[in-house]
Amino acid sequence: MGVTKRLALLLTICAGIILIAGLAGGKFYAILSCVLVNVIVLSLVIYDMIATPGPKKIIPDRELEEKMSLGHTHTASLTVRNTSDVPLKIEVRDDVPEYFVRADDPEPCEIAPHTEGTFTYDLKPIKRGEYTFPCINVRYPGVLGLIRRTAKYSDGRTYRVYPNMRDLSDYGISALSASLFSMGLKRVRTNSDGGEFSSLREYVPGDNYRYINWAATARAGNIMVNTYVPERNQYIYVLLDSSRVMNTVYNDMLILDYGINAAFLLADYCIRGGDNIGMELFSAQVSHFIKADKGSAQFEMLADKLYAVRSDESAADYDNAMAVFSSAVKRRSLVFVFTQLFNEEEALRFVKAVKSYMGRHLLCAITIGDPRPEEIASGRSKTPGNDDAYLRSAALKYVKDRKKISEILSGAGILNFDTRPDQLSLTAVSAYLNIKKQGIL
Repeated sequence: MGVTKRLALLLTICAGIILIAGLAGGKFYAILSCVLVNVIVLSLVIYDMIATPGPKKIIPDRELEEKMSLGHTHTASLTVRNTSDVPLKIEVRDDVPEYFVRADDPEPCEIAPHTEGTFTYDLKPIKRGEYTFPCINVRYPGVLGLIRRTAKYSDGRTYRVYPNMRDLSDYGISALSASLFSMGLKRVRTNSDGGEFSSLREYVPGDNYRYINWAATARAGNIMVNTYVPERNQYIYVLLDSSRVMNTVYNDMLILDYGINAAFLLADYCIRGGDNIGMELFSAQVSHFIKADKGSAQFEMLADKLYAVRSDESAADYDNAMAVFSSAVKRRSLVFVFTQLFNEEEALRFVKAVKSYMGRHLLCAITIGDPRPEEIASGRSKTPGNDDAYLRSAALKYVKDRKKISEILSGAGILNFDTRPDQLSLTAVSAYLNIKKQGIL
């Protein structure tokens, strides 16, 4: 419980009355007026304390998604019910855990007797994991406005922050061609380079002559072509590096978080397309291996297993990661590897592991680069100090090394893409849909 500005003002007025009484009537009147005003003020405060409802008459509740998305703005709704017989002007502040960015506190609201008021505010989680909100703080003045009651309420509920699956537009998915996009969502009939036979249709200019069905053409009297849909029930795996190279921060997010976001988005596309999706997380050791399966239950299992994954300070052991994978997965699969390769030695070590263990699989390496050195090297960066000769030289070497890494992977026959962190999801999904379209798995 605390005092209010109204009580402070009342005490100031009383002090003035005592001073005037003392100046006008002497010491006796000063003492008399002091006693009287203190009795009056104390009586008012006591009445305010008695008449003002206690915290048990206030029932707050928080409405917030228990499964939130990393980096996505969520709206929390605090409902406060006033079960007392007097109106109360309620102020609410919700304590949020670390790694949540919150907006300003909601404005105070007067809540009538036996009714409820709703307070909303926005917050954004910036780290995956499981969190408990400390408490809801409620404050309100007394019925006379002389005291202020405060109370804390805690519900003990936990909330999970998952990779961001909310805003597909954030990843630039709209930039994909309409045919590629739809292929990830439904069976699209197309004269692709592979897939399952779907139906016959009449030839139109531009169709590949290889797909002309001569027997059907003879029966119909018109040129007929076969149409196909991408093959379903294929096996897709994501091997995600969680070593120290993924601890780099770009735009307030760890590279590992970009990787997990991309893995989950790719999983969503695979499941929608009827394929099986599995994952392996590795650094010096394999920390998680999830066998490929399909359906919403598989996606939920991926989310429950990986939403709280953390990177460590060890170096990535590609030999061990691919040896474990090769031992566990005998069926030919499309394998995406999300990692960072910093120099030629790393790239050669990666190639050696691929050639030793991944011969039966189709592997697609997606290397994640930091765009900032490229901006410094090209002179586009406006950050102070980027005109430093040493920094410029280091940036130029970084860019040269990344080109050499790509050349090494391509020379070894490994399908590879080099992308920036915020384009990783787009790159992965585009690669998956193109591979499906070409039917090369």
